[in-house]
Amino acid sequence: MPHPELEFFNSLSGKLEIELTAPPEKIGNLDNLRAPPEAKIKSLKLTAELFNRETETARQLTPDELKSVAFRASQIKLRGESGDAVTHPAPNGKFFTVQDLLNAVAETERQSRDQSEWFDGVDVHHVYFEGIHPGDDGVWEIYWGS
Repeated sequence: MPHPELEFFNSLSGKLEIELTAPPEKIGNLDNLRAPPEAKIKSLKLTAELFNRETETARQLTPDELKSVAFRASQIKLRGESGDAVTHPAPNGKFFTVQDLLNAVAETERQSRDQSEWFDGVDVHHVYFEGIHPGDDGVWEIYWGS
C-alpha cells in the first residue's frame, strides 16, 4: 500500500538529542563523536523542523502540520540503528499524524539505541533524521545521517 503522506514527513529535518551517563568523546581530530563503552542513555529527544531550501532557513512545524496525516495504517513497525523492530499502534486506531509518527520514531530509538554500537559505545554520531523507508517483512527502517 503506498503512503503518499510520507513525502512531507520524510522532508522534515530532525535531530536526535541523546544525553548519556558519561559525556561523548571526539574521535581523534575528527568531529565524529563516540560514547564511552560504559555510557548508557539517560534521555533521548527528537526535534523536527521544516527546512526551506530556497531561503536556507528552518522553521518549527505549525500545529496543523503536526496534526496532518503522515501514515495511513492502524500500526507501524519501525527499526532504528540496530535492535529489534518496535510495533506502534496508531493512537486513533486508523492513522498516524506527523506528531504521532515523530513520537513513534523517538520511542523506537528509546527502546533500541542502546543496542547500537559505534566505536565500542552507543551510536551518538548518526543522529540526523533522514526519513523512514520500507524495509523487509513490513518493517520500516529509520534512516539516520551524521
